[in-house]
Amino acid sequence: MQAIPVKVKNVNVYPYVDWNGGGVGPVILPVVEGASGTYAVGTLIRSVFYNLDLQTKNSKLGIHQKYVAIGETEDGTPFTTPWMYSTNVTNEAEFGRTITLNQPNSEAISAVSVPPYITLGPLTDITVSQLFPAPAIGERLLIENGSGNVIATRTGTPHEMGVEVISGNRSGKLVVGMKNIIISGKNKEGKTVTFGHLTCLNPNEPAIFLHQFGSNE
Repeated sequence: MQAIPVKVKNVNVYPYVDWNGGGVGPVILPVVEGASGTYAVGTLIRSVFYNLDLQTKNSKLGIHQKYVAIGETEDGTPFTTPWMYSTNVTNEAEFGRTITLNQPNSEAISAVSVPPYITLGPLTDITVSQLFPAPAIGERLLIENGSGNVIATRTGTPHEMGVEVISGNRSGKLVVGMKNIIISGKNKEGKTVTFGHLTCLNPNEPAIFLHQFGSNE
């Protein structure tokens, strides 16, 4: 099902906290308040896509961080998003997440070699980060202002998808097998796209990142 954006208003955005400490949990203050924009939910085979675009002012967002949004559609119907990654932290804020159901653990990628792959389309304005696993909070910026391509392996069931980053400003060291990588960039239509749960298979140029099936979403 193709995602059809729905206009939304009175949207508050909160940092996502996976609270397992019992009780009511910590008090979380919004980093965006009273924003408006569009929210879209779409499906493709076993994947569900969530996208939220907001016009914001003086937001306190961090790139590739996890957030939850609460707001209303134009007719006043309340909605709450699942947690999503921030992919654009300007006043035209963008959030997105893809959830793939029933990922087979047997399809994990080996991080010792790069399988043959094909390019599916160009990407610009690429940002590459590594998310810190729980209980840590935050991320480490690895590459910014990069360019490259969306890629997919030539074989596999299903084909593995990811990104090759051909150029960009590197601010962190990449190593083979590095996990919890998230990449965002703009496709040829100018739309921001995001890939999460990636593993670095080649730290050189081009740097190669592929999705690891069986990772937690």
